[in-house]
Amino acid sequence: MVKEEVIRLWRICFQDSEDFIRFYFDKKYREENTLTLSENGQIVSALQMLPYQMTWNGNLIPVSYISGASTLPEARKKGYMSQLLSKAFGVMKNQKIAFSILIPQEDYLYDYYAKTGYVPVFGYTPENYYLPVKYTHKQVEILSSQKCFSSLPELYCYFNRQMLKRPNCVQHTAEDFKIILEDLYLSGGHLILFRHISGEIGGLAFLQPLPDKLHISELLADSEDEKSALLNTVADQWNKSEIELKTPPRSGHTIRRGMARMIDTLQVLGIYAQTHPHRTILLQLTDEIVPSNSGFYRLKNGSVFRTDSEIQRPDLQLDIRELTQMVFNYPAFISLMLD
Repeated sequence: MVKEEVIRLWRICFQDSEDFIRFYFDKKYREENTLTLSENGQIVSALQMLPYQMTWNGNLIPVSYISGASTLPEARKKGYMSQLLSKAFGVMKNQKIAFSILIPQEDYLYDYYAKTGYVPVFGYTPENYYLPVKYTHKQVEILSSQKCFSSLPELYCYFNRQMLKRPNCVQHTAEDFKIILEDLYLSGGHLILFRHISGEIGGLAFLQPLPDKLHISELLADSEDEKSALLNTVADQWNKSEIELKTPPRSGHTIRRGMARMIDTLQVLGIYAQTHPHRTILLQLTDEIVPSNSGFYRLKNGSVFRTDSEIQRPDLQLDIRELTQMVFNYPAFISLMLD
């Protein structure tokens, strides 16, 4: 019953195809990860909290991705989504989730989510290629869906190994990888493979052909040589010269892509202290939505502990947004989220 009502809400609030809606609610939706609010016996607001892991400061940490956050048009501006997010943070805190993460679907929503403690920490650097002279590399293969899914263990092994090399990057399980590929082929996309003469995989590209250009939502390769082979082959096979690609953020040109909010402050500050062992800080933190996070924290000799002492003047007085921003000393990366 709840699932059907959430599907109805999704149809009203989002412009997704029926094929995608059926796919999402079959593959990703779980009632235990869903929070709702009702008005007059009808669900008017809902969100899902999807579990992921993320590389951060040399660790693999648990994060919760907010998906499908929606409110019926006639029920908006009543604070329902703020209530749901507040409840979600409590659930996440009990689950020892380090950060809540999300991707705002519209630019104005960055300001909305900022009010609940999120800050824009995810970004990407766009790469646009124009390849008037194209060629098909003999070691590149356009995988059929059948061959792709029969090779899942090998493909995921390479994918996972390359993803784990990225700092500050949201990761995907083997089950999630399969769902990503199912969505890719369902939407008319293709997985492109580079294989070395030795037989080992050397690169993967997640391709989505568009009417006027080619879009690659993710590309992983051993080096620039394998990357070039993948790009030139797709340009040649689809007879298009323009390719757009979103890559992990680099200094100089980064476009914001998503937001994070700290949830489990002791876990996060414990990792931060370990990676900054020479920093000694007395921090006073304010978190109006998760009051249990508020208080004094001392970072010293690679450890963190809470203290009730207010005798000493704190070195830093931060709110939860400022602290989240502080611990992300360079932009994070998020991709392949079915968004």
